[in-house]
Amino acid sequence: MERRLFLITICLFIGISWATAQTKTLTGVVVSEEDNEPVIGASVLIPDTSIGTITDVNGEFVLPGVPAQAKVVQISYIGMKTTNVPITDKRMKIVLQADTEVLEEVVVLGYGSAKKLGSVVSSVSTVNNQKLKNVPTPNITDALQGQVAGLAVSSSSGEPSSTSKIRLRGVSSINAGITPLYILDGSPVSEVVFTNMNPSDIANITVLKDASATSIYGSRAANGVIVITTKKGRMGEKAQVTLKAQYGVSNLIDNGMKMMNAEEYMQFREMLDPKLATDNAWMKHKEIVQKNRINTDWAKEVYQNNAPTYNVDMSVSGGGNNNNYYLSLSHNNTEGIAPTSEMQRTSLRSNLEISANDWLKVGLNSNLSYQKYNANPDVSSDVSLANPAAFARLARPDDASRYYSVDEDGIATFGDRADYLHESQMLNPLYMESYRDRDRRNVSGNLSLFEELKPVKGLILRAVQSLEAFDYTYTSNVPPINSFTTPMGDVVQINDGKGQARESFQRFYRFTFTNTAEYKFNIENKHAVTLLLGQEGIMSKDKSFDVVVDGITDGRLVMLSNGTEYLPPTDAIIESVFNSYFFRGDYAFKDKYYFEASYRLDGSSRFTPKHRWAEFYSLGAKWNLKAENFLSNAQWINELGLRLSYGSTGNSTIGDYAYQSLLVSSGVVYEDQSGTVVMQPGNPDLTWETVKSANIGLDFRLFNRVYGSVDYYHKKTSDMLMAIPYSYTTGFGSNIGNIGGMVNKGFDLNLNVDLINNNKLFWTFKVALNYNKNEITELFNGLSEYVIPDTGAKLQVGKSSGELYWVKRAGVDPRDGKIMWYDKNGNLTKTYNESNAVFLDKQLFAPWTGGFGTTATWKGLTASVDFSFALDKYMINYDRYLLENPSEMGLRYNQTRRMLDMWTTPGQITDIPAAGEKVYLDDSYVENASYLRLRSLSLSYALPQKLIKRSKIFDSCNLFFVGRNLLTFTKFKGYDPEPEANATKFNYPNTRQYSIGVEVSF
Repeated sequence: MERRLFLITICLFIGISWATAQTKTLTGVVVSEEDNEPVIGASVLIPDTSIGTITDVNGEFVLPGVPAQAKVVQISYIGMKTTNVPITDKRMKIVLQADTEVLEEVVVLGYGSAKKLGSVVSSVSTVNNQKLKNVPTPNITDALQGQVAGLAVSSSSGEPSSTSKIRLRGVSSINAGITPLYILDGSPVSEVVFTNMNPSDIANITVLKDASATSIYGSRAANGVIVITTKKGRMGEKAQVTLKAQYGVSNLIDNGMKMMNAEEYMQFREMLDPKLATDNAWMKHKEIVQKNRINTDWAKEVYQNNAPTYNVDMSVSGGGNNNNYYLSLSHNNTEGIAPTSEMQRTSLRSNLEISANDWLKVGLNSNLSYQKYNANPDVSSDVSLANPAAFARLARPDDASRYYSVDEDGIATFGDRADYLHESQMLNPLYMESYRDRDRRNVSGNLSLFEELKPVKGLILRAVQSLEAFDYTYTSNVPPINSFTTPMGDVVQINDGKGQARESFQRFYRFTFTNTAEYKFNIENKHAVTLLLGQEGIMSKDKSFDVVVDGITDGRLVMLSNGTEYLPPTDAIIESVFNSYFFRGDYAFKDKYYFEASYRLDGSSRFTPKHRWAEFYSLGAKWNLKAENFLSNAQWINELGLRLSYGSTGNSTIGDYAYQSLLVSSGVVYEDQSGTVVMQPGNPDLTWETVKSANIGLDFRLFNRVYGSVDYYHKKTSDMLMAIPYSYTTGFGSNIGNIGGMVNKGFDLNLNVDLINNNKLFWTFKVALNYNKNEITELFNGLSEYVIPDTGAKLQVGKSSGELYWVKRAGVDPRDGKIMWYDKNGNLTKTYNESNAVFLDKQLFAPWTGGFGTTATWKGLTASVDFSFALDKYMINYDRYLLENPSEMGLRYNQTRRMLDMWTTPGQITDIPAAGEKVYLDDSYVENASYLRLRSLSLSYALPQKLIKRSKIFDSCNLFFVGRNLLTFTKFKGYDPEPEANATKFNYPNTRQYSIGVEVSF
């Protein structure tokens, strides 16, 4: 036995010695050829093995366990050429060269492989993560404003869960949708994706503008396409953990409409009614106000000052020899400035790719989001006094914010918050919000699974299965509130002691199945050909219901089951199917001439069977002028390319059953049977709206400093989907049809200038500019014009779809204080008549939009300033119609200071009519809503590497500050000039935000 143990021990030592002799340890450093600086995080790998490591912060590596028979070591790093270096016994120094092909920006155009920007035939623009990741609002689209020429983004509300309006190169339709198609990692999604995603998860956003880029998306791409690409890990990269925390505050933006203070309002009331000067009750009230300095600014009472917002997120990215991954978790909490408006969002993202072997790759991209939010519905209820935006301006300043009692000397003793305003005779919205219990919850998911096969060289077969889904619930409870008497003697009735409960639910899902075959080949290194063939199917279902009960008498049990009055519930199911076949071919000759063609056949259940299928196509070409011999010696020209494209896209953004005759329950029960009525007449001829567009563009880079692009486009809409008015004798007011045409034409300019670019300082300036002219070319039934009643809008051939149409005010007659208007013939009249309305040559949609900014980096300190603007934009300020209306509003509610200039005596020159004059909504309320806004100011500082190394924990640490909407220059006097609406009616004000944060990685 002892002999056997001895022999085993001897064999073990021999084995260990033999194994040790068969391996060795490599050491070395990896540097960049460009600046001889260490390359941090470069992959060091022994080919055909799993033995590898990465370089440290000094570019150095130690790789043990290298087999003795290994001959070379492979070094790779993104943006640099992968190189194989012979192994030596000494400490190695490896120099990596920049890979110009990798460094050239690539763009994702949708189906198929990404393309190098220099080979793109289409008009596209890309916004990178640096502009997105530190956005202080939950809505990512806010960061896109002013970044892309032709992309108009308007934030019409400061409500935390609101979304922005986006349009690209004008308005292509009147009644159908005008928002772009959104693509997330290759699959179509709805616009809510911008509020349920973490901005830090986005790698870049690409905007596809012309037909060459969008036609392959067919009937959904008439308004352009926005492609969102999320982050991925890198194969062979060690796990990198990034932590970020951000905190900020929001405040109300200043506006140009100045309300009266208490002294001014009392003066104004006496102007309206001079008898008040001798009225004992009024004079007593005036004395109390003056003696106790009652002067309430209701905006400060209603809106929250320094409403907090914070965001924390963590991500882990990296990869092995055959996989890469990106995982992130984030939480955002944003409080609005208006009562009961807030949002909490938690999102989880997982992006995973696995290369099973040389010919098979699979991956999963997923985003799960949970949102709990409260959107105050009264803020969007026009002129309701429950709307805090309306209350803040209409409530009288001589009303105290707290109840009070007065002693014999007129000295007031103040008590609790005034839930009912004694002078204004209106409820304080803060009181109602303290009783209401509203809760909105949304659980959403975007999942995309793909399989990619490469059976033969150049052929890529790819299948994608994606799901977009959400469950939305809304609960609203108002307890029974009995009538009460305030300390100031007012009797207040709310709901007569009968509460209300409401429950809503919506479930939506959309499955998208996309299958493509892409084949690439090259002939004699001159002719590069790419052919793409694909099929796509989309199925969606939307189910919802809403139940409301009244008559709840027990405030402890505000539930549906305790109601005594049941309102008819609503229930809806919407289903749709979409199927497509598409093809794209690309050809390039010597990287000098590029040609592209695409074709798509779409079928949709939204249209009648005889018009269910439609064809769309595009042709495009690009000439790389710099590759020609006649420019080879022009050293100042680095890049120069001419692009041409023409094609068609469609618009199917209408109701899913728009072509069908629909029945709806009448709500009437007759002999125990429910009745039905016709809700919608059918239209068997309804078909696709089509947009045919042409684009010519020039890409350039000069002196290696000035680069950009300029494009001219022409878009013609035909078979335009719009509501056609019916005679009321038919029983219907209107129905949708394909009558109408429209043209949009204009240009885009993207210009970047690197003012300073050296090893110490980088300073760049950019401009994005768009001009668009819109014109209606055809209306229904051969009409040349059509007035949309009570909207201030008229459609007329030869005019813009957004040109305002109102009666023109001539001023106020100094002799009697009466309002004067112009009739259609230009004559003065003192009788208001809507038939005298004329076009004002003022546009609802700004023809000039864009932005400009500058970024400078010096020794780890980066400063970035971005402005956005919209010019020649006009909007009705409906707030002024109520706040400068003495005859109907002034006796009860506050007014603007302009009303102190009201006409009172003959000969007085003013634009404010006499007290008894009825005012009408005319062009005097149309205001110039053009604006220039300091959209974003950001400062960041990256701690020096010497300091980071001492921690022996972190790879990087960045401190940053972001300011949003810091300055606004506008003539518009309302809360905000941004909304793209015919009129603003006490909208939720936009906000000014300040935030600070820190981001570390290790």
